[in-house]
Amino acid sequence: METRYEIREKIGQGGLGAVFRAYDTRMNREVAIKRIPVTADDPALQAESTHQLVKEAGALASLQHPNIVTIYDVESDADGPFVVMELISGKTLEELIQEAPLTWPDFRELALHTLEGLIAAHELKMIHSDIKPSNLMLSWLPSGKFQTKIVDFGLATLTHAQSHEALKCSDSVFGSIFFMAPEQFERALLDDRADLYAMGCVYYQALTCIEPFQGTTVEAVMNAHLEHRVIPLQDLRADIPVWASEWIMWIINRMRNDRPASARDALQVFLQNDQNHPPTRSLGKARARSATGPRPRLATHAAPPGAKLEPSPEEIAQDPPPPLVKITAPQPLLPPEGSKPSLYGATLVPPISIATSAIHHPVGAHATPIKFQKDSRISLRITFAAAGIVMLALAGSLLAKRIDQHRQSLRHGLLLDQARSSTTKEIILSGPELNRFLNEAANADTEEMQQTIFHLLTIAKPADATNFDSCLTEFASTSTQLLPETRKALILSVIGKRSNCAMVPSLLDFARKTRDINSAIAALQVLSPFSGDEQLPDLLAVVQFHPNPTLKKAAEEALVETLKRSKQRDAFAKQLAQAIDGTTDLKIRKTLIKLQSASTGG
Repeated sequence: METRYEIREKIGQGGLGAVFRAYDTRMNREVAIKRIPVTADDPALQAESTHQLVKEAGALASLQHPNIVTIYDVESDADGPFVVMELISGKTLEELIQEAPLTWPDFRELALHTLEGLIAAHELKMIHSDIKPSNLMLSWLPSGKFQTKIVDFGLATLTHAQSHEALKCSDSVFGSIFFMAPEQFERALLDDRADLYAMGCVYYQALTCIEPFQGTTVEAVMNAHLEHRVIPLQDLRADIPVWASEWIMWIINRMRNDRPASARDALQVFLQNDQNHPPTRSLGKARARSATGPRPRLATHAAPPGAKLEPSPEEIAQDPPPPLVKITAPQPLLPPEGSKPSLYGATLVPPISIATSAIHHPVGAHATPIKFQKDSRISLRITFAAAGIVMLALAGSLLAKRIDQHRQSLRHGLLLDQARSSTTKEIILSGPELNRFLNEAANADTEEMQQTIFHLLTIAKPADATNFDSCLTEFASTSTQLLPETRKALILSVIGKRSNCAMVPSLLDFARKTRDINSAIAALQVLSPFSGDEQLPDLLAVVQFHPNPTLKKAAEEALVETLKRSKQRDAFAKQLAQAIDGTTDLKIRKTLIKLQSASTGG
C-alpha cells in the first residue's frame, strides 16, 4: 500500500473494520480503503473477518451499478487484506434525517434508487443482510440532483453466527437490530425478502425520523419485530400518498410470504401507483399514535389511520405501548453549501423568449419587410374571438355540470325514499352511486340515516359491470372514514345479509390482519357459513398465532363450521397433528387437539 495509496484520514468504522480516505497515486484519484484491523486476541474472528472482506469485494466487483458502490481493487500487505473502492463525497441517510424527515419528492427518488440497486444485487443472488440508513450514501450531482448508493454488501453474514442468547445479552450486533427481519432472529435461511424488510424499515425511518420497531433493550426490539408492534405509517405522515404508506407497511410485513416476492415486484407496484394515483389522498392530519399491540401479520394495505382503535386489555397487560410519537416537519434535501442552484428545485425558471431584435440576418441578405401594425390588429381580433369561444364553452360546461348535479340530487333523494318503503325489494345503482352511498353511510349524521343507507345497500343491484360485493368488502376493509362501530355494522348489516360466498377470502384476510377486533369477529361470523377448504389454513393461523383470545375463539368456531363441510378432513387432520407437535403452549395445544377431534368426526 505504501507505494501506491496514501492514507489521508479515517472516515468511518464499519462492522468489519475501518474505512479510510486515501489517494491513488497511480490513477490520480481519491479512493476509499476498507481495512480489517488485526485482532491478535481472537484469531478466529480475524480469519472470519478477512474471509468476509474478500467475499464482499469479490461479489461487489461483479456489480457495476449507479446505485451500488464500485469496487476498484482487492490487495493485501503486511497488515492484511484491504479493498479499494470509490470514494463517495456525501452523507449517509442516517446523518441527513437526524433533524427532519424527508419530503415526499425526495423520498420518491430515494425509493427508486435503492430498489434499483437491490434488483441488480438480487439478480446476482447477492443478499445484503445489513440494510440500514448508515449504509445508504447520498451524494449530489452537479445538476443539484442527489444520487443514492448502497454500501457494505455482505457484512451481516457474521450476525448469523451469533446465538439467540448472545443477541439478548448484547446491545450491539454487526447488523442494526432495528432493521433486521424477524427471520434473522429466528435463524431461518434468508432470501431477498429480508433485504426488502430492512429497506422498508429504512423507508419508515426516513419519513418519520423514528424506527418502526422500538424498544429500550435488544430483547425489547427483537420482540417488537417478532410481535410486529408498529405504528401505521399513515398515522404519522398523513401528508404523503396513502398508497405509499400502505406500500411501505406491505414491505415490512411480519411474515415474508406477505411481503413483495422481490425488489422488482416492489418497484413495479410503486411505479404503477405513482403513475395512476393523485399525489395524496389523505383525509386529515397525522395524529400522535403509539404502537397498540402485537400483530403477527399485517395487511398489504395499512390499517386505516382514521379508525379510533385502542389496544385490548390483554395486550396492555402483556406489554404497555411506548409514549406517543410526534415527528418534526419534513425538510427537502439540499445540495451542500457552495454548490450551484439545483435544476430540480421547486422554483422553475421562466421560459426564455427570443426578441425579434436579437435575430441577425447575414450581411447582404434581402430581408422581406414585415407589416407589424396590420398583423398585430389581425392577431388581436383572432385572440378576442378565441377568448370569446372559450368563455362560451366554459359557461356551457358549467351549466351542463349544474344540470347534471341537480339531476343526480333528485335521483339520490328518490333512491332514499325507495329504501324507506317496505315494498321495495330491489334498487338499481350505478358504480358511482354505490360509492356515494358508501361515503354517506360512513359519515351519516343520524343512526336512522345510516340504517336507511345500509338497507339500500343490502338490496342494491348493479346497473353496470360494477361488482357490488367486492366494492362493499373492500370499503369495509380499507376505508379510512369508518369508525370501528360503523365498520362492524356495515359487515353485519350489509355484507352478511347479501350472503355472497365470493366475499369470503377478502373478509378472512381482513379478519387476520386488522387491529379492529370487534370488526374482525364480525367478519368471521359472516364468512363462517360460506368458508371452504381453502380457508382452513388461514383460520388455523389465526387460532395459533393471533394474540387476542376473543378473536382466536371466533376463528376456532368458524374453523369447526368449515370442517363440517370439508372434503379434506384427513389431510387437515395431518396438518393439525404437525401443529400439535410443534407447539409448547398448553392452551393452543388443547385447542388444536379439539380441532383434530372435530376433523376426524370425534
